[in-house]
Amino acid sequence: MKQFRLFLLSLLCALIALPVMAQESKGIQFFKGTFAEALAKAKAEGKPLFVDFYAVWCGPCKKMEKQIFTLPEVGEYFNKNFISLQLDAEKPENVDIAKNYKVEAFPTLGIIDGDGKALSINVGYMNAQELLDMAKTAMGEIKGFEQLYKEYRQNPNDLAIQQDLLTMAPQFLTTQDGMDAEKWVVRVRKIYQKYIETKMADNSLINRKDYIIIGYLGGDDDETTDRLVDYISTHLDAWLAAVGEPAAYYVVEKNDERMLKLVKKGDASYKDYLEKIRTDYKKAYDVIPVSSVTPYDKSRDYFNALFAIYKNKDVAEYLKLMRKYLAGLGKDANAADYAMAAQSLYYAADKKLRAADHEQAIEWLKIAIPFEKVLMNKINYLVMVGDSYRELKKYSEAEQYYKQAYGESLQMGGELQQAQQMIQASVLHKLSTLELLMR
Repeated sequence: MKQFRLFLLSLLCALIALPVMAQESKGIQFFKGTFAEALAKAKAEGKPLFVDFYAVWCGPCKKMEKQIFTLPEVGEYFNKNFISLQLDAEKPENVDIAKNYKVEAFPTLGIIDGDGKALSINVGYMNAQELLDMAKTAMGEIKGFEQLYKEYRQNPNDLAIQQDLLTMAPQFLTTQDGMDAEKWVVRVRKIYQKYIETKMADNSLINRKDYIIIGYLGGDDDETTDRLVDYISTHLDAWLAAVGEPAAYYVVEKNDERMLKLVKKGDASYKDYLEKIRTDYKKAYDVIPVSSVTPYDKSRDYFNALFAIYKNKDVAEYLKLMRKYLAGLGKDANAADYAMAAQSLYYAADKKLRAADHEQAIEWLKIAIPFEKVLMNKINYLVMVGDSYRELKKYSEAEQYYKQAYGESLQMGGELQQAQQMIQASVLHKLSTLELLMR
């Protein structure tokens, strides 16, 4: 009887284990161990190492883990061809590893050979096909960047080759260092500019692949970017059909960036681009959901306020227009809006702030602080409030906010350790100075 019970128990355990094993076998089987151990295993087996550099707070990382890494077709390919490892890039023991592979955002997906050399470093969420294409490129089953570049040199007018080359360029550039990186950036930039101009000329640019290329490689050249903004705006219906609302947001983002540059230079020509919000770019701006103010009115108040303070150091006019801007936003106003209002006041007004101006900055920052999710920003806001209270000679309030800033800095670590030390040294200096003032 005892033996029969043992048999049933073992059978039950096997039955329980089977579904788990079956489930696990569907997706990528990640190695349980350190980076060094995984790299050694990859080298011993003659396979590349696939590394998912993630952060525990990263939403796209979690999405890939649950929805992409678990797919049978993904698991089958990766388990056959790679040793795979998931690495929390913000753990102290992994920070230097992540830095070595230029991990600055999450997820970062790296393919590394057995000697530790990066074969491919890719930033951002990928669907299953994109992930498999990345892997197959590293395995030589799909043409790599350098192979495509050779084909481009042989066929410099072949737009299909250029498209494939530019699509792969961001991944390739992240694996380059020093002079090699600079050389390739120059080459890619030239190809990109020629490619964009050619495809705008015959209206063949309006597709998802080219939009992704623009998103990754555009922005360094103002002239090309300006032409792109006008081109996308002119053909916005077609762009919306091809890629959706991001096309409209591209127009808005780049036009806002252009106005901000001009405003900070004290160049009144920003008003020409402001006017485009209700003319040439109206359809793009109308895509942005606002409930209480028109896109033109919102932008007019915002950029006019900034111009008043950057050009003329007119604090009173800035405050009037910025209050109007925030009131116009109503419930659409968020932490960033209030923080920006205070920061612009500090940065542009120089030493011209009165007691009432400091009180206004404090009020705005106190609205922003509870809702700010980025730790560095929150610390910065707390310090600014402390600085304003110090100027107002409200030393106990200043001390409170400096201490709160120091307390928030204790949450920093990993790759932010150096920044943490600098922040803490600065805050401690402010506290010691404040102590002298309070005597």
